[in-house]
Amino acid sequence: MPKCIGLRLSPRLPTLAGICPSSSSSHSGPSAVGSVPILAKALNKWKTGGRAPRRLVLGLGVSFWAQLMNMSGAVGGKSFTASARLKSGPSFEEILKNVEWPEQFPFKEEDFKRFDESSDQLFYEAPRFVTHIDDPAIAALTKYYSKVFPPSNSPGVCILDMCSSWVSHFPPGYKQEQIVGMGMNEEELKRNPVLTEYVVQDLNVNPKLPFEDNSFDVITNVVSVDYITKPLDVFKEMRRILKPGGLAIMR
Repeated sequence: MPKCIGLRLSPRLPTLAGICPSSSSSHSGPSAVGSVPILAKALNKWKTGGRAPRRLVLGLGVSFWAQLMNMSGAVGGKSFTASARLKSGPSFEEILKNVEWPEQFPFKEEDFKRFDESSDQLFYEAPRFVTHIDDPAIAALTKYYSKVFPPSNSPGVCILDMCSSWVSHFPPGYKQEQIVGMGMNEEELKRNPVLTEYVVQDLNVNPKLPFEDNSFDVITNVVSVDYITKPLDVFKEMRRILKPGGLAIMR
């Protein structure tokens, strides 16, 4: 079941996580907000260098990614979880309330090897002008963006859409002075009407983001975070380029 995570990365401000479960037939937006403990200490003890199997990453789920984002540097703050109402059983908030997170990254280097180690460039060589989630999921994502994004045409606001394509699912007519798209296929990025500029880069080869510190107010990454094979490096870079109190949204 795909999920939507939005996290506010700043060592000085609280961390915000929004979890929006969806399915092919229906979707419920965020409906509950509550506090949970900070997830872990620092990442400087973590040593990784391999590539994560895609099936492994897909199976880790929301709780792992929430842990990972907090471990990337939002130390000392609080976490908030917005989740859809469940028909039965404990809520996401209750499940995450008393989790004991490990101080060190729990995976070995060999755990980050993929079943298919061929270059991602081969897959993204040809443009694909298709959507990768269904219409209800797109509508829910756009609605979520409309709630958490800065108002359209806000002076000085900069947004980075990571793993971008020919469509970003931003609210209709949404504009900012700078909306940068980063993706793997230039033809797709050229077709995206919301972008003011774009960068072609394979994050699995080079996770270093080509931007100055404190450059962006918002970073989005839709239905692609599962395929990042160096997530710790990428999340550290996201934290570096976000402005204080900046918002990172993973789905």
